[in-house]
Amino acid sequence: MPGNILYSANIPGLRMEYSTLKPDFSDRVKYPGWLAIHLPRLPLEVLAQEDGLPLAVAERQGGRRRILLCNAAAAAAGVAPGQAPAAARALSGGLRILARNPRRERMALEELALWAGRFTSRVVLEWPHGLLLELAGSYRLFGGPGRLTDALERDLQRTGHLCHTALAPTPAAAMLLARAGRRERVTDLPGLPRALAPTALGLLPLSGEQRQDLQDLGIRTLGELLALPAAGLARRLGPEPAAWLERLLGRQPDPRPPFPFPDRFHQRLELPAEVSSRQALSFAAHRLLLALAGFLTARQAGCRRLCWSLGLGEGREQGFVLGLQLPERDPERLLELLRQRLERVRLAAPVREIGLRVEELEPLAGRPAGLFPETPARPDPGLPERLQARLGEGAVCGLEVVPDHRPERAWRRTEPGAGGCTEAGHRPWCGRPPWLLPAPRPLPVDGRGRPCLDGPLSLEGERERIETGWWDGRPVARDYFVARTASGARAWIYRELGGGGRWYLHGWY
Repeated sequence: MPGNILYSANIPGLRMEYSTLKPDFSDRVKYPGWLAIHLPRLPLEVLAQEDGLPLAVAERQGGRRRILLCNAAAAAAGVAPGQAPAAARALSGGLRILARNPRRERMALEELALWAGRFTSRVVLEWPHGLLLELAGSYRLFGGPGRLTDALERDLQRTGHLCHTALAPTPAAAMLLARAGRRERVTDLPGLPRALAPTALGLLPLSGEQRQDLQDLGIRTLGELLALPAAGLARRLGPEPAAWLERLLGRQPDPRPPFPFPDRFHQRLELPAEVSSRQALSFAAHRLLLALAGFLTARQAGCRRLCWSLGLGEGREQGFVLGLQLPERDPERLLELLRQRLERVRLAAPVREIGLRVEELEPLAGRPAGLFPETPARPDPGLPERLQARLGEGAVCGLEVVPDHRPERAWRRTEPGAGGCTEAGHRPWCGRPPWLLPAPRPLPVDGRGRPCLDGPLSLEGERERIETGWWDGRPVARDYFVARTASGARAWIYRELGGGGRWYLHGWY
């Protein structure tokens, strides 16, 4: 159609399971799909936690300080937006009034913009109302507009914000519907006027004088406004509102500057109240992990090192690092590891701010879904990370094979997952016990010269002679045997060649 612009988005790698869904295109998508996310209580959410006490946010309006927003407890006492603080306090004696903090609100919107990277790379920061997401390019990946918006709204609930969403073919229409609190899903331009018709004039970008002129004509809704002749409307309201209406209905292009995803992730979250419990810290950290997941999806990358900082007030900070063996971006898996890591953190003071920094990104290549399920390389690939998070990085290590016949020198410690003995078909420990003692333990012998360990040992199989190491000054000359104790346990023992022929216990099967 003339005058319409179709947008495309380069959607980053998303979870492969969405590609297996049967698409639902019952309402054929012919136009770009914009999803608006409106946060009606953001000024209140970034300042204080809901504790059931009367609370309000105030800002200057027309040179005077007025109530902008209040919680349910204050509203029950009669406090309402637009009131003077003195009048509000007269209605609720225990009312606490906080000054609006635009900086915190913008930080929260930017955090949410990073989160949105999980669904699309085209995100628009619509200050101060919320976000706009161009989703048409993601419909097929998620199985249609309905499934995509359902998945997005489920994920949105975990961010901790009260949100209103709406889907429309133009960005202005989507945001207007979301601000009106109407969860509409409009996928074509012909259906847009009907969906917008009930919208009140108070939500339109009109001056007080323009709004009053329309009300004097008996016009109360956008539908009634659109019923007026376009030429007369432009003369009465001026060119700017008329141009906005053209963009609203998709008759003129409405380009929006996209949110610039940063090269590195560094976000801080100021907490509404001091936090001392690990559970509350985990809840706050989850918001940062959701933002990190969107950032990493947009970058088609994962991370292996998460640097956390806890602001304790008065310029003090406490930090720790969460390390992983493989690149990861799943927020739920990262949260599980973080909870275990927090169990080892001793808080020096209550936490007022939490920060997360990720500087090194690693490619996280997606794999196409096969016809048959693949057998995982490891039964539980996340076990090393969970053990490290709970016990500490130094408490868990991997093993790597070293080309040396001496058992005590045939391996070395490595980072978990970095060992060289994981190749298919490579069995370096075949015939050797999995448990070696830190040092060989001398064994007594009975009157017949047999080695004893809770009684005489029974030797099984053939001996294995190891005679090597003369070149580095640490020679060994031993005959190894598999021995069985009276209780049935299998041990690995050896006898020295020369030097009295003493017996030693070296390991267990």
